[in-house]
Amino acid sequence: MTSNIKVRFAPSPTGHLHIGGVRTALFNYLYARNQGGQFFLRMEDTDRERSEQVYADEIISSMKWLGLEWDGDVEHQTSRVKRYQEVASKLMAEGKAYRVDDATQAVKYKMVKESVVFHDVIKGAIQFDASLFDDLVIIKSDGIPTYNFACVVDDHDMEITHVIRGEDHISNTPRQIAVFKALGWQPPKYAHLPLIMGSDGTPLSKRHGAVSLKAFEEEGYLPEGILNYLALLGWGPGGNQEFFTKDELVKKFSLKRVNTTAATFDIDKMRFINACHLKKVSKEEYLQRGAAFFGNSSEEFKRILLLFRERIKTWNDLAREANYCLEEKVTFDPAAVGKYLSDPETLKRLKIVLVALENTADFTAKNLESVVRDSAAKLAIDAAGLIHPIRVAITGFSVSPGLFDLMEVLGRARVLARLGSVIQNFGKLQSS
Repeated sequence: MTSNIKVRFAPSPTGHLHIGGVRTALFNYLYARNQGGQFFLRMEDTDRERSEQVYADEIISSMKWLGLEWDGDVEHQTSRVKRYQEVASKLMAEGKAYRVDDATQAVKYKMVKESVVFHDVIKGAIQFDASLFDDLVIIKSDGIPTYNFACVVDDHDMEITHVIRGEDHISNTPRQIAVFKALGWQPPKYAHLPLIMGSDGTPLSKRHGAVSLKAFEEEGYLPEGILNYLALLGWGPGGNQEFFTKDELVKKFSLKRVNTTAATFDIDKMRFINACHLKKVSKEEYLQRGAAFFGNSSEEFKRILLLFRERIKTWNDLAREANYCLEEKVTFDPAAVGKYLSDPETLKRLKIVLVALENTADFTAKNLESVVRDSAAKLAIDAAGLIHPIRVAITGFSVSPGLFDLMEVLGRARVLARLGSVIQNFGKLQSS
């Protein structure tokens, strides 16, 4: 299916790409692909004091990382300054704009004092009284266009049919429509997305924690996990389905199902969605991507990745949860020590199981389980009476992946050394 639908994502390269900007890009992308239209990327970089190439490069690399492929080349407003000035001159020639003074290049558009009414695809009919608006600066004193003017010229020249952006831009829309009409151009259709709020009901910002895409990438989120979660912020597919691939989102997306009320950002829900994607990828892809994130493709590390697959929600969870696999030194949780490594009877049991493990040649999960359970039976205790102390002794914590699989991954040398160290320092553990 092909159509004449054309949309654009137009960020300003003045800082890191915000998670709200990613959702705007995503909704534009989904709408274009669903309709068989085109999706463009435009850098609104006319703020010369704040725009930086490093941010422009980051936006482009982030869009590629997310898999939000755009059509054609990236547009840059700074390469079109002459075009804006030509359009401004046309408006002045027609008496619809004027130069502020002879000393500068600043130009203002004469705002027509009438009501501006437009139909928002999401919010319905919206009306502004333009008689309350001041004349609009369209070219600044340095000859550079203002946002509202450059945006109009770009959207016309790029033949944009739908402008999908955050509702914080609603106040710009009547001014832009006025300029469109003054130039005799057909305005695009507008669809203003509900804002993303923090848990306190205020617009999402740094005070709510990480909000830049870069921060989430560095935390170890998958691009598909981020896109899946953000699609659910302000849009509902109907039904109870929450897990979506990008292709599924393209098939189901519709502006008609975008909510009119603000969405609340829930980091726990985002982590849950990301965990679903970590579990859903094939074993081979999971290992490949995990090895790439950590820069470690050793077989030992891959075994650790698999061991923790069901427990992590982001890649960095592995660094936090598997520290006892990645580091030689064990850090003990005082509560775990107090509960499982404080009874003198436990010390006697650990000495017995250590001897049994030292005499075990086959250090595999299946055989290790047999050894531990046989030792428990000889001691006339439940297997848990050995399993819990061993877990704390070799990890420092009372919770871990399956003990016997973990022991196999840690290997004979580390398991025996850690058990031996705990036995030797049993009394000191209580005060450490």
